[in-house]
Amino acid sequence: MKLSHKLLLAVLPVLGLVLSLGGWLLIRQDFRTALDALQRQAETEQLRERSALQAELLAYDADPVLRLSDYGAAVSRYAGGERAFALFSDAGVLAYSAMPSSVQLTWQLELLGETGGILRTGADGSRWYLIADRIPVRDTAVYYVGAYPVDSAYQTQRMLLASYLWIELVAFAAAGLAVWGMIARLTRPLRVLDETSRRIAGGDYARRTALNGTDEIAALSRSFDNMADALEAELDHRALALRQREDFISALTHELKTPMTSILGYAQLLRTGGPDPELREQAAGYIAHEAHRLETLSRKLLDLMQVSRQGITLGPVSLGALLTAVRRAVPADSLPLQVRAPADPCTLQGDTDLLCDLLLNLITNAVRAAPRDGCVHLDVTADAHRVQFAVWDTGRGIPPEELPRLTEPFYMVDKSRARAQNGSGIGLALCRAIAVAHGTDLTFASKPGQGTRVSFAVARLPQPGKESAP
Repeated sequence: MKLSHKLLLAVLPVLGLVLSLGGWLLIRQDFRTALDALQRQAETEQLRERSALQAELLAYDADPVLRLSDYGAAVSRYAGGERAFALFSDAGVLAYSAMPSSVQLTWQLELLGETGGILRTGADGSRWYLIADRIPVRDTAVYYVGAYPVDSAYQTQRMLLASYLWIELVAFAAAGLAVWGMIARLTRPLRVLDETSRRIAGGDYARRTALNGTDEIAALSRSFDNMADALEAELDHRALALRQREDFISALTHELKTPMTSILGYAQLLRTGGPDPELREQAAGYIAHEAHRLETLSRKLLDLMQVSRQGITLGPVSLGALLTAVRRAVPADSLPLQVRAPADPCTLQGDTDLLCDLLLNLITNAVRAAPRDGCVHLDVTADAHRVQFAVWDTGRGIPPEELPRLTEPFYMVDKSRARAQNGSGIGLALCRAIAVAHGTDLTFASKPGQGTRVSFAVARLPQPGKESAP
């Protein structure tokens, strides 16, 4: 059973009970008011009749009891038989009765000597309010018992109950529809959550609830959407990791297969080659070149795995010493390197050899980009907390869609040119691993035909005897 149906079945009985109880209390109160009004009217009439009877008996010189029968007959004739009453002597003997048959004599006798009135229901269903008054007359007394019909109050109650029943049915139906609409509105977010979860389970990972509000369900919706975002990001990350692993294996296989094919081919040529010394020397040169490529590739792979998995120990590094090591490591036949660095001494938190290797890889890539101005630029800036490095050139540039994959192992924008320049596609992956080990990352900015800029920042150590700025 759905939650909306459960809520409806839980609310409707309570709603019906409240409506019924409220109506019953209202009708009951109206009935009590009408009945009280009839009783007060009866008591007023009883007082009037008592006074009239007492005055009549006091004016009679003989035994008052003897006068009761005549007085009762006269009152009945005057009232036309519409007045119900009985007259008793002080001893409880009935002297005259104009009571209807539904008013039992035992009820009348119960009232003699009692104060107040009683309500009784006759055998025919009629309802009466009985009052008995003791009237002292000289040395004796008589009783006047009056019976007053109160059927009108009960009839009004029945009519009100019948009318309210229909009104309650209509109100209950209208209220039920209103409650159903409210429950449907309140449970709509839950239906959206259910539908969204089904869509996501079916593979629509971009599906979201997008529910607004400030209540608990809206908060649950936002948490659900955040969870879906995290799940989608994780799935995208795993898909990317899978694709990168497949690309890595494919690229590594290709990188190994090409030199191995060349080595096997030229080795076979040496085994079966003729006496031509020039041909033998050329084959040996190719074998040495491809073996050097394999050795370089394996060394860079080992470096990449070591930096990525084992981490490094960071220590103080002098910026001046680092730049000097970079200048010395740049090959003599390379393009000129223009360095702009702060004149003040500066100490970094890092590893000198790895930072030098990182900068050299970036400089080598910039040289391969064929800068239009014929040089490579290294800009160094520093503030109180960090030292920013930027290697840039005015070369070919990189298409925007290639930038996110530059640091993937074996990924090369132009594979043919990279292999012709002895590139392996490992350099930038190693550079990124070194940057991450230093608590930073590489940032690429490039425009085709205008050049490329690669930057990263390293933490700066405070100078001895000085506190770093807050």
